[in-house]
Amino acid sequence: MMTARTNLQATARRRASLEARKQRTYWVFLIPFLVGFVVLFAKIYFDSIYYSFNKITMNGDGFQLAWVGLDNYKKALVDDPDYVNNIIGSVTSMVPNVLMITFYSLFVAVLLNQDIKGRTVFRAIFFVPVILATGFMTKADMTNVVANNTWSNLGETTQATGTVANGLFDALDIQKYLMNLSFSPALSRYVVSAVTGIFDIVNNSGVQMLIFLAGLQSISPSIYEASDIDGASAWETFWLVTFPMISPYILVNVFYTIVDSFTKSDNSIMLLIREQSFKSNAMGVGAAMAWFYFLVVIIVIAIIVAILSSYIYYQQRD
Repeated sequence: MMTARTNLQATARRRASLEARKQRTYWVFLIPFLVGFVVLFAKIYFDSIYYSFNKITMNGDGFQLAWVGLDNYKKALVDDPDYVNNIIGSVTSMVPNVLMITFYSLFVAVLLNQDIKGRTVFRAIFFVPVILATGFMTKADMTNVVANNTWSNLGETTQATGTVANGLFDALDIQKYLMNLSFSPALSRYVVSAVTGIFDIVNNSGVQMLIFLAGLQSISPSIYEASDIDGASAWETFWLVTFPMISPYILVNVFYTIVDSFTKSDNSIMLLIREQSFKSNAMGVGAAMAWFYFLVVIIVIAIIVAILSSYIYYQQRD
């Protein structure tokens, strides 16, 4: 009896020691970020918060601050209707984008994780859009806009037939076709947005694919061997083994995609904040817009992470 109790106590001590080592490891990896934040960014953040409560006036010596309290936030939320409308639009458009990007990247990662010839080449091909997502792609987009305007100037025949529009099919024709098949209006709009936004989905899925690939390769082959012995089909193996094991990576990718969607340079809110920040008498309003937008992003992330966390499976490794 005493031996069994001693063994249990020794096991508990080893587990406690393992947890302590894990905590120390977390802090070791976190220290560089904390030091960099305090040294490089902390003052910038605090100054930005302070500026959001002041009216900033540019002069020959730099700028002058005048305390206005919450007046900048009032101007952003009440006096500027575009700001609130753009926030609502950003949140509503973010949800389908996150769903499509996450499912697409998971689907491609599962395919690229198969034992096929030239697997490394295919992975590189799918990751190329991330490498090219620079100023070069921005210029290509601008060129595409010019081409689209050229097509639109050819007359209303193209618009009516819908044979070519924006390089694909006309969105209105697709929606009419789905409606004729008795699709609901909401589902039709969702499918149309997915088709017309396929370029953005592919272009923004590279990092998520790599994260999913890392998660898939971390699954022990013995688990798949056990499922084969038990007679599980490929479909059952995916939903009962693969999906639960990579669920933490789904949470990471959803978090990353939300942040990326909210902070893109072409985001309407980011453009509005940038426009206000460069106005000589509206820098304080721009800072207020930025901090309120930051609060909205944090709330959205907290809600989504809280919902997904209850469905996440974490494998215990002692």
